[in-house]
Amino acid sequence: MSEVPSEVEGEEHIEGDEEKENKILNLKVLAVIKEAQQKHGLRHADYQRYRGYCSRRIRRLRKAMGLVQGEKRKFNKKDVTESLLKDEKHLHIPLVTAERAWAYYMQLKFEANAEPRKKFHMINRLRKAKKYAEQLDALCASSPRVDARTKLETKAYHCWLTGTLYFETSQWGDAQAMLSQAKTIYESLSHAVGEEEGNLFKQKMDEITPSLRYCAYNIGDISAKEDLLSMRGGSGGGELDALISQTREQQAATLQDIEWRGRKMAVKQEKVRIFLLAYQESGQELSKARSTDAKLAVYEDLLLQCKDGLQALREDLMEDPEFRTRQQQDQGKVGSQHFLYTYLQYIRHSITMSRNSVLLESMRAQLEGKEKPVDGKKIIKHQDVVRMYENMIQSLSEVTSLAGLEEDDALKQSNQRKINFYRAFRSFYMAKAFIAAQKWPEAMAIFQRTQEYVAQGKSDRDLEAELAGQLKELVKLIEENQFVAHANSILEMEKITDKVGAMELKADIRKPLIERLDQYKEDPDIAKGKSGLVRFPPEFDPIPCKPLFYDLAINNLEMPSLEAKMVDPKTAEGQKGGLSGWIWGWGGKK
Repeated sequence: MSEVPSEVEGEEHIEGDEEKENKILNLKVLAVIKEAQQKHGLRHADYQRYRGYCSRRIRRLRKAMGLVQGEKRKFNKKDVTESLLKDEKHLHIPLVTAERAWAYYMQLKFEANAEPRKKFHMINRLRKAKKYAEQLDALCASSPRVDARTKLETKAYHCWLTGTLYFETSQWGDAQAMLSQAKTIYESLSHAVGEEEGNLFKQKMDEITPSLRYCAYNIGDISAKEDLLSMRGGSGGGELDALISQTREQQAATLQDIEWRGRKMAVKQEKVRIFLLAYQESGQELSKARSTDAKLAVYEDLLLQCKDGLQALREDLMEDPEFRTRQQQDQGKVGSQHFLYTYLQYIRHSITMSRNSVLLESMRAQLEGKEKPVDGKKIIKHQDVVRMYENMIQSLSEVTSLAGLEEDDALKQSNQRKINFYRAFRSFYMAKAFIAAQKWPEAMAIFQRTQEYVAQGKSDRDLEAELAGQLKELVKLIEENQFVAHANSILEMEKITDKVGAMELKADIRKPLIERLDQYKEDPDIAKGKSGLVRFPPEFDPIPCKPLFYDLAINNLEMPSLEAKMVDPKTAEGQKGGLSGWIWGWGGKK
């Protein structure tokens, strides 16, 4: 009877092993990767931290699965094969190993900007990541125990890493084929799963798209460049900016000289060429930018590139004695490279003006209630708009003082028209600020000043049609707000009149004027010069008496006698003579 339970337990154990062997394995590759990356460093682009996590994770997995490769003095390689595949954790080993190599590749990619030699190591790490992704793909594809979704995800992961390797080694055709295959798989998976998981696949597709368009551009598709520019501001992020900069570097070699204001200038610096090319293409980017943030991103990028170009050009110009003399004395000849420096400064002012115009549109829309203020940002006030217009006026004033433009009358007149235009809007918003502070007379006075600026702008026939149209709209706004200020000033005067009427006219003129300032009374003595303004002489005010202390005890104190401590001078002289005599006498005897 005792043997029956043991036989039953053995059968249950065998059935449990069979269930484990027949279990369908499921691994959500992209979800597992994204969760680990967000928790272990990639939220802040810390690839070294993520690589360390992957190393520790591999060590724990191998120890738990019994696949430890190293002993004390010997290394035994143990790969995950189909015969060992019994749990999802076996699939984690090649996946995390590939992620570790990929994280090292990304770390070296950032470091290669300062140390180009690391690019070779970077390619080797990426090649190793592709190798482990290929092992994972082959393992899942050959095993009947792995479900269909896992096979698709591992295939897409393998294609993505392979395409990235071809991309880094400039094999554009192969890279385009593999990345397209990965994107197709992710697109099919996004339709087959729920909305939350589908968003992960869509994000991955958005990451792949810029690389695909760049491959197409390098293969020979000219329209791909326009697609890259239109993607800026989207989900491509820093990778897209890097692709755009690589495209411009290839085209910058063809830009040798440029002409401006009737002068032809040679462009020798690489950074200046890249910036000028970016500035020429910025019109296309801005026309395709959909939001204010996207436009501001384009302007900010241009300003950064302009700063780099100016710095590179200035470093070369500092060796020119004519440039140094011109900087110190504001007089002298302006050479070709110096005039190129002036042109870059002019472009910087133009970009700043355009950027401020975009900001002003957004700020004015928030003041008028057309846009809601962004959460966590400062609420826009009229003073902020006034400050922005002041910056634009100052920028226009600085342009005419640039080297080589002092005698350009056409530029001076053009800038003066714009300055008068911006002054009109600045004074208008100053009046609006006074209205918000309920200072009606000041607001009315500034509105009159605004009308003068508008009249100056309208009288100028050379003013641009767009600016003239804005002045017409400004006239309507001035009239509306002027009526508001006038009406409120009248109401305020009526309130003052009511207060004056409520004042008490009967006053006791016997009191001095300083004590009845809030009362009105006709005093005939004022004309005679005998009116009482203050009480004189002033009355005495009681104040606390300051106590005086007298030392009365010191006269009754008896001081101790010091005679015992005092030395008699005669006694001191006698002692001194006796001692010296004794010494001399002792010497004489000897």
